[in-house]
Amino acid sequence: MPDPSVAHQFVHNLKPVVLQCARASLVFYGQVADLGKIADASLTGARAQDASSVFTALDSSLQDILLSVVLQHYPDVRCIAEESTPLRRRFAGNRSEYTVILDPIDGTLHFRNGDGPYHISIGLARNGAMIAALVARPTEDKLYTAICGHGAWVQRGDQAPERLRVPDRPRTRAAFISSKAHQYQSLARPELEPRDHPIGAALILTQLAEGELCAYLTRQVEVYDVGPPSLIAEEAGVCCFLRNGCKPRYSTRRKFPFYMAAAGAEPKAKLWSILRARGALS
Repeated sequence: MPDPSVAHQFVHNLKPVVLQCARASLVFYGQVADLGKIADASLTGARAQDASSVFTALDSSLQDILLSVVLQHYPDVRCIAEESTPLRRRFAGNRSEYTVILDPIDGTLHFRNGDGPYHISIGLARNGAMIAALVARPTEDKLYTAICGHGAWVQRGDQAPERLRVPDRPRTRAAFISSKAHQYQSLARPELEPRDHPIGAALILTQLAEGELCAYLTRQVEVYDVGPPSLIAEEAGVCCFLRNGCKPRYSTRRKFPFYMAAAGAEPKAKLWSILRARGALS
């Protein structure tokens, strides 16, 4: 178990700025120009490629605001962040066992359109294992936090934080099977009730933590998308795993070919059966 004081201090230092960024970002919700960037042609499905091409001034601005605080307190850490900004480049060459993982706006498509939740997501990993996470959902004034071995919490506005724990048996059959894994959607029925909208790994993993979903299956997902919110989910009792059954490691910038999460043994078994039926385990 890592030294919890490092994780606690990380949450303490980043919480005020995450909250400030979340509240400030609402001014631009649905009211910001799409500057655009080159779509990720490696992604499966037109919807995923379209979403990957959305870029706003807030993506880079929020990233460097958050990284300025990281640089103040943790100048020697490694950094995995979505956007290529000046402050991200300040961490290049660092060789620390600690890595800050950041997605300044997860769900930029919804942020631009003003038609769904988006998230500000930052976390700290040690040797590839997430140890601290903060994920804000500005549209609902929610802040999720987690520290490895100390649980996941959600704070709504100025209310006291509430502990997140998934039930032993899921209360729902709702599942998220992304459009990047659309060929698996029909196989999920009737045991699961799959959907693929609204999008955003932080949205799906926090919904799992709150018991609103029971399963998640996606492909070609980036480390910065799933790293911090995965700790929220896992500390609430969700199991996050890869196609080989191993727990994900968040140590380098990469795409996970398959990424899954389940809130219980039954939905986990169903995800395995889906992959097996399509030959994805061979």
